[in-house]
Amino acid sequence: MALLDARLIELALDFDKNPDHAIISGYRKIESIVRERTGLEHESSVKLFAKAFQGDDSILCWKNLDSGECRGRASLFSSVFMAYRNNRAHQEPRRNLGDDIREFMLINQLFILESAAVIRYA
Repeated sequence: MALLDARLIELALDFDKNPDHAIISGYRKIESIVRERTGLEHESSVKLFAKAFQGDDSILCWKNLDSGECRGRASLFSSVFMAYRNNRAHQEPRRNLGDDIREFMLINQLFILESAAVIRYA
């Protein structure tokens, strides 16, 4: 539990009972957090993360990093959603605990990156 962002602890406590619920809830939660921080109330998924993190005019950014690292971090949000969340949201759970744990840890990394981001023009 020490590896997890505190905002995921409650979901992690029930992970063994229903990993799919914990993972889908984690995706929803990170979207809600980014939406609230940015005021992009009508955006979701890849479009939300692009407006929030990508480009020189993004709402959120990471200070003291070179532009390549910032682009890489921003791309992680969209990539994780495209590679994992979309598949999970539209298909039955796969029932592979190892894969589920790794996916939950990917979501955890998004939470950690989000918490390190600051408002660009604050």
